[in-house]
Amino acid sequence: MKKVIGNAAKYIFAAFTIAVFAMLISLTYQALQRIFPTSFENQIIGLVLFDIGAICWALAFVYLCQTTGQYAAAVIGFLTAFIGTLGMVAAEVVLSGNLITVDPQQIGQWMIYGFIAVTALHVTMIYTHHAAAPDIREKIDVGIARGEIVTEAISQATRQLDAEKANLAKTITVDIVSQVKRDLGLYPINDTVFDRRKKLEADTVPLPIVEEAPQPQDEPKPAKPPFLPE
Repeated sequence: MKKVIGNAAKYIFAAFTIAVFAMLISLTYQALQRIFPTSFENQIIGLVLFDIGAICWALAFVYLCQTTGQYAAAVIGFLTAFIGTLGMVAAEVVLSGNLITVDPQQIGQWMIYGFIAVTALHVTMIYTHHAAAPDIREKIDVGIARGEIVTEAISQATRQLDAEKANLAKTITVDIVSQVKRDLGLYPINDTVFDRRKKLEADTVPLPIVEEAPQPQDEPKPAKPPFLPE
């Protein structure tokens, strides 16, 4: 008998759960019709944000979370959807009945504000859940650490350059002045191509005098005796 009752209890409780969810979805849908009277798409999306959103975050908490950040995002997302659903149900019950005197316009404003807040929180928690994944978290932490190291290295290099800038500037100044003097020909340097004295010596060295060798002259032919006939 106990087994029969136990098995029956499972089905009864399942039916009760389905009935409760059906009531929540129905009242939430009616409340969303007040916010979006002519947009069926927005009404369905509203159900996703409220009733279905609570179920999705509950499943994510049980099966998809791996880090503390993901668990926290799932809890906040579930509470956002759950409290938003209760708020929509309460607003629809109050507006549908005539037992309580209320200002429908004021309640409608709060319903709109609640819808905007729930949407913003869901978007934030979705990004947070993905950003808190182990691989993404590792990349973010390592990137931050690398950035801190680079920043510290830049700071140390800046301080070292500030301490040595006088000496470094002096070295650069000497090089600049030397280069200008070399360009103007005002900086003689011994035994280098910039030595102006070598050029002057090369210009003033006298050229050697080369004497021409005497040209050989032809020997005179002997004169013929005048008394000989031609």
